[in-house]
Amino acid sequence: MILFPRYHLFEFGDQSWCPEWMQAYIQSYLTQVWNLHIPPFSKTSPAGTAAEIIQENIPDPPSYTFIDLCAGAGGPTRTIEHTLNTKLAAEENPSAQFILTDLHPRLEEWTAITKQQENISHISDPVDASQCNRLTSNERKECRIFNLCFHHFDDPLASRILRNAVESADSFIIFEFAQRNFTSLLNIPVMILFPFWYTIYRYWNSPKHLFCTYAVPLLSFLVTFDGLVSTMRCRTAEEIRDLLPRYDSELTNWEFTSGHRMLFEPCVHVYYFIGKRKASRS
Repeated sequence: MILFPRYHLFEFGDQSWCPEWMQAYIQSYLTQVWNLHIPPFSKTSPAGTAAEIIQENIPDPPSYTFIDLCAGAGGPTRTIEHTLNTKLAAEENPSAQFILTDLHPRLEEWTAITKQQENISHISDPVDASQCNRLTSNERKECRIFNLCFHHFDDPLASRILRNAVESADSFIIFEFAQRNFTSLLNIPVMILFPFWYTIYRYWNSPKHLFCTYAVPLLSFLVTFDGLVSTMRCRTAEEIRDLLPRYDSELTNWEFTSGHRMLFEPCVHVYYFIGKRKASRS
């Protein structure tokens, strides 16, 4: 049950004046969350669950190139590619392809990923999701993925991004970890505590990160505050559908699916909204 209206409030990580090292911390933190697998609380990582959702809802994945339009530090793409293509290889199918893009490319992280996984590439120049031309050739279909980022866009920008996807791509997927409901609010204590583990795990040799976690818990506050605001920003499937062009004849060739899956018992879910073109592009 939705508890309150959507509020597009302030997030520290969105601000141009937010220090780059803090933005990098948030992005690497989210990448870690995407790839976290804690038996017996989860059957697979959130990224593994996302790969399952893609395979169940996108017909013929080998015919697609999946474009991560707000890739940050890489998020779930590395695990999604490995999980999806391992299963496709077991069925003797060709591999799906993936491309990392962002308005603010993180080339160091992306280069490390693309060196290890041949089915992932990246675009070095900034890519604006609201003005994105088709990034694949006509021989391959294009699916645009928004991993924990769609809530960052206000309604006018989100509407332009969806219109661009409908005009230029063959499918799009929106993944979020929260909704404006009671179970998502139960995640707040985890957001408070998780940085105390993550900093020592990832930044154990950085005095700056250690100080801002254990002496002054600035990073815990930053992650928790932005996480709470992200929860308040997340849209329902109906609200996403309302952002699509209402009188656009192109929508007659599209179908839309939404749902959610449990990630970690008892309260962490992934919510998804998928649009896909019914007929092949001419």
